[in-house]
Amino acid sequence: MFDEKVKQIQQLYDGFVVLDAMHLNGKLTSGENIAHFGGLAIAYDAFKMTQQGQSASKTDGFTSDQRFFPAFAQLWRSKYTDAIMRMLVNTDTHSTPAWRVIGPLMNFEPFYKAFNVQPGSKMYLQAKDIIKIW
Repeated sequence: MFDEKVKQIQQLYDGFVVLDAMHLNGKLTSGENIAHFGGLAIAYDAFKMTQQGQSASKTDGFTSDQRFFPAFAQLWRSKYTDAIMRMLVNTDTHSTPAWRVIGPLMNFEPFYKAFNVQPGSKMYLQAKDIIKIW
């Protein structure tokens, strides 16, 4: 079962385009991608144990969950030249920063609920296609 989930993650990341027609290498990055799926889930669970995570109040019009996910995304904010990006895709066991965010979030049901992600969204996956590795 786990091996099948790993293959699903590898295929998902193989489909992500970084530059032009350059795709990520899901096999090269699979260990780190699995870690990002797990890290997001653990961080979210820990957040939901806090007073802020349990609060129903809004801050600046956003729920606590709607603030959690952008904070997660900002962790990976970066800027690289195309040449560096190409080198990273070919050599680094980590996915490029944007896909460290998008891959786990598009497979995380609380993200869908927080932002009411619907069919037609670029980050939407049908429930049957969401990868739950842990």
